[in-house]
Amino acid sequence: MKRYRFTLAALLVFAALLAWVMTQERGRMPEKGEVFRLSAPQISKLEVTHDGDKLVLERRDQRWQLTEPVSGLADPSVVEGMLDALLRLKPSKREDADITAAEYGLQTPVLVVTYHTRSGEATTVKLGAETPVGAEYFATISGHPELYLISSSFKSAMSKKLDDLRDKQLVRLDKDDVRMFKMERADETLIVERRTVGNGDQWHLRQPLDTPADRFAVEDLIDTVIRAKAAEFIDMPEDLSTVGLDDPQVTFTLTTKANEEVVVRVGEEIEKEVPREYGEGTETRRVVYVQTEEHPQLLLVYANLVEDTNKDSFALRDKTILHFAKNDVITVKVQAKTAASFEASKNDAGDWILKAPAGAQANVSKLDSLLWGLDDLQATAFEEGDPQDLQKYGLALPEAVITLTIRGQSQPVKVTFGKPADPGARYCKTSQSQQVYQVSDTILENLPASLEELTEPNDDYE
Repeated sequence: MKRYRFTLAALLVFAALLAWVMTQERGRMPEKGEVFRLSAPQISKLEVTHDGDKLVLERRDQRWQLTEPVSGLADPSVVEGMLDALLRLKPSKREDADITAAEYGLQTPVLVVTYHTRSGEATTVKLGAETPVGAEYFATISGHPELYLISSSFKSAMSKKLDDLRDKQLVRLDKDDVRMFKMERADETLIVERRTVGNGDQWHLRQPLDTPADRFAVEDLIDTVIRAKAAEFIDMPEDLSTVGLDDPQVTFTLTTKANEEVVVRVGEEIEKEVPREYGEGTETRRVVYVQTEEHPQLLLVYANLVEDTNKDSFALRDKTILHFAKNDVITVKVQAKTAASFEASKNDAGDWILKAPAGAQANVSKLDSLLWGLDDLQATAFEEGDPQDLQKYGLALPEAVITLTIRGQSQPVKVTFGKPADPGARYCKTSQSQQVYQVSDTILENLPASLEELTEPNDDYE
């Protein structure tokens, strides 16, 4: 009996694994009532004729492409929607009906859909007249002698126009799969790349200088290129100089983690009447000619692609001055010329205690405000990366020095504030880097003016 139970359990596990493998390799499992009993990966070609227009789609190298009436990439989400409508088709049928009867309209169908499988089989669905009650069409399916009734939603899903099917997205990549991004303009070339740091990845500028990059700025830039869409498609000219692509105003190169490159070249800007970005009709917009290796046509893309990617190295640099976790700070020491100098430490209970006056409990909101300010401190400009003369920045005899002792770090972190630089800013340097920055004056302006401010009651924490 035990052996029987073990065998039955093993068979159930095997069946579950087999179903999982089949689903992974062939797509979803067909549902009861579906007429075709197929999954999307089994379909290699789709032909749709409606309103006198014929559209042909073929699967090539895991991508759907238009092959008729034009050649080009197809929008994968639109094609997937069409395939889903086809494969989930659950028509009802009338077995005793004469499918040649004029009332069914099948001699002059309003929609003809033919799909081809990878094994070479072809099946055709024809929709004739709409039923008297509406919401359904009379239909036939090749290989089946019966008259079918098919929902009007199937017609809507399959009746796509050429413009609906064209892939307007500039690049089909996931930004998380981009390993390196290069942007070439006449005045500067920028290169950013992912580097492994600890257990994760971080973005770094590699050109024109080697320095950490701002992750959000870099990913926003990459996303702008990836998500840009074509307003219109035109034939590729024989002479690229006529559209400014012999010497592009900007070239983007995206390198994937698999070391595959996608190149996007941006040419001349013009003003042209193009289909509306949202809604029906046309509008006059500034567009640029764009050439990509994925699209055989020339693309007209809204000119804000150039404006939104017009970033310099400063825009992409990591402007964070300090890297620390606020909750890990156990001692704060401030030495200032024009504000209160003090030192505060956390006791075992996590309360801030002042050393002067000794043993006094500190105003938590004042210290939290200071730590939040340091955590948010950003460079407004970068000066020398390895200064030989700190005196010219007022950093040899600073206006203020803030020292943080951080749990888990052997050396305290020191932030030194020098003399004023641009209006509202002053020079700054930290012990974590040789770089001299300009930062906002706000931190020094908000330092407690007296020890009384640090020991007064704080209603928010009572």
